[in-house]
Amino acid sequence: MKKILLLLIAAVFFYSCGKDNPVNTETPVNPNYTKLFTVDSAGIKYEFYSKTGATLLVGYNEIGFKVFLNGAEQKTGYVNYIPVMYHTAGPGHGTPVSKKFYFKDADGLFTGYASYIMLSDSSTSFWYGDYGYNDGNFIRHRNFDVVQNPNNQMRFWLPQGSTTLYLLTVISGKDAKIGLNDFKCILHSSDDQITYNEVDSAKIYIKPWMPSHGHGSSNNTNPVFLGNGHYQGKANYTMAGEWYLYDSIEVNNQFITPTPTFYFIFDVR
Repeated sequence: MKKILLLLIAAVFFYSCGKDNPVNTETPVNPNYTKLFTVDSAGIKYEFYSKTGATLLVGYNEIGFKVFLNGAEQKTGYVNYIPVMYHTAGPGHGTPVSKKFYFKDADGLFTGYASYIMLSDSSTSFWYGDYGYNDGNFIRHRNFDVVQNPNNQMRFWLPQGSTTLYLLTVISGKDAKIGLNDFKCILHSSDDQITYNEVDSAKIYIKPWMPSHGHGSSNNTNPVFLGNGHYQGKANYTMAGEWYLYDSIEVNNQFITPTPTFYFIFDVR
């Protein structure tokens, strides 16, 4: 009798666990990512995540996706994400974005980036995204917002005699401190302002300069190519205050930056 009672208790316990605690087959998401929104249609669902916070910002954003087909999470293949800005008073345009987003086990997401070149406006300018999985399973033209970023650092220019637009975006190094700072950036080009291509194997030369004191600094490291248009080096700021960081860029043995070249501005603390 005692043995039967124990078996009944065990049966009730396991039944309750199975009923109230179903097995979660979804991959956990890296806590550094925040879920922003979901788009779904006809058994296809994309969850949109951001590593930059609760909003998408003008400039460089690390983003990721979860994909579900008929309720089943997908963890192989790739995601295509195409953001487009539409203007009520003019033509639309694209923005730099990863060509394909591949699944990263450590983050539990299909990861990549998007560098939004301008903010959305509720009356005249709208961002829309097209989503695809393995070149199919499309959900098109779902709108989203991009807000202003006070720390954004982007520079556009057309080399003399060229119709190719270039864009250099700072990824890290925006909150500069006294001493050596990592300086990471990403370089793109575009011939039509619809598609932006990562520029690989460029040579980038940096020069910190403090205009109020009329001096630069030593021990800087020019950014080197990391892959997929990304470059990383180090900038040395020797004292607090406003610093300019000049960039000269060489592609295919030819300098493409204007003369005088552009610079980024950093408030070093």
